[in-house]
Amino acid sequence: MALRQVRIDTGLVEGLPGGNTAVSVFKGIPFAEPPVGPLRWKAPQPVKPWEGVYKAYKFMPIAAQAIEDHTFYSKEFYKCREPMSEDALYLNVWTPAVSAEEKLPVMMYIHGGGFNSGYSYEMEFDGESFAKRGVILVTIAYRLGALGFLAHPELTDEGGEQKSGNYGMLDQIAALEWIRRNIAAFGGDPEKITIFGESAGGMSVCNLITTEITKGMIAGAIMMSGGGYTGDKIIPACSLEQAERLGIRLLQELGVSTIDEARKLPFEKITAAQNKVGSGPLVFRPFVDGYVHKASPAEVIAQNKQHQIPYMVGHTSFEDGSYAFVPEFNTTPESMKEEAEAKYGKYAEEFLRAAGYYEDPNQAVLHGGLDDMMPPAMCAFARLQAERGIPTYYYRFNRQCPGDNCGAYHASESWFVFQTINRCWRPFTGVDYDLSNDCCSYFANFAKAGDPNGEGLPEWIPFTKEENGIMDLGVERRMIVKPLTERQEFITDFILDRLD
Repeated sequence: MALRQVRIDTGLVEGLPGGNTAVSVFKGIPFAEPPVGPLRWKAPQPVKPWEGVYKAYKFMPIAAQAIEDHTFYSKEFYKCREPMSEDALYLNVWTPAVSAEEKLPVMMYIHGGGFNSGYSYEMEFDGESFAKRGVILVTIAYRLGALGFLAHPELTDEGGEQKSGNYGMLDQIAALEWIRRNIAAFGGDPEKITIFGESAGGMSVCNLITTEITKGMIAGAIMMSGGGYTGDKIIPACSLEQAERLGIRLLQELGVSTIDEARKLPFEKITAAQNKVGSGPLVFRPFVDGYVHKASPAEVIAQNKQHQIPYMVGHTSFEDGSYAFVPEFNTTPESMKEEAEAKYGKYAEEFLRAAGYYEDPNQAVLHGGLDDMMPPAMCAFARLQAERGIPTYYYRFNRQCPGDNCGAYHASESWFVFQTINRCWRPFTGVDYDLSNDCCSYFANFAKAGDPNGEGLPEWIPFTKEENGIMDLGVERRMIVKPLTERQEFITDFILDRLD
């Protein structure tokens, strides 16, 4: 029987058997003190030890967030986002270990949601399939939106060396440190932690592998449709000064003049106001603060100073989906041309030709947005790593999900990686269950050995300078050499300054 009760650095904690009773699940373990009242907009504080046994029987409230009107993802992943609270710094552990001496590999998952939404136990996340493969899964929460990434001159003054903002990143680092200190009690190996995440979770992984704070703490990293290498050209890095100006506008929107007054407001007022002070995706997000990030992740990667560890990166074959994300970007043929001129300058015409704009502008608009961001960033990262002799495993998730015309939409691989497609409303069939089994095995194998290959799986050749191999994860699992469209290839070369 898997461990049901363990002693961690703050006391005894007790879990329950999972759906698979050979696995124990510990839900809602605190890794930091509740960041409420005077601790709002403070770095995460250590948990106070408790007496007796902490009953880790239920998931805790999700991090305070704005409930945006996103019909597609509300149906797909966010069936329920209640209860909600600022008191949300908890993590969840799935372990198959029967003793603390097993030294099993560990995976820490960081959820997506644009640093503005999402939570650690969305219905597509579960650790039992990883545990069945001998891997411990930990899913974590972190502060979101303005509650997680507010910078302000007052906060900078009181923060000292840690400046202000990036509280959500400090939460993720605190969770990683908690795992390092405590995972051995669950049968895990603190020296074998692989971090992975999708979308903003993938960006978070990129942040964690480019900050000096986590040096030596991470054994491997997986970025799923987020992070990679952008050269600060897709979404430019934000500075402390820019973030502080945004914070000043937020306080004005809230009708308060000091941080002390803002700390007394209910969180609902802050989450309601945060999207009124900026436009576009990722208004409140990680930035270059001089502490967590002394330089942008892109600058660190450009200098080859990111952690020298095994990597896996990937994206879907149609990140936007035909109606999943396109409405959010509000792009028209007219605005697309203006945006191309602003972003690509003298290369604007070349981009528009590569995008098929002059053949069918409406279709060119449809294949923009996330399709312009995620695949090129992943490909650019893989190419840089390969040129430096650091093989990276690169995938394209290509299963056209049944039930609507969204295809292989942004985040669709999550159902397959966690083997939870049985929870989805879509009419998946046997080929999907086979694909899901292989996806989970590839990810678990990577956590074990820094290499996704294993018995019974189609061979996954690393992406090297000589062999640009990409694993196409679809009805068939096969190696390909060209995962990108002409448009995405152009953006990749633009990111890498290779258009000339």
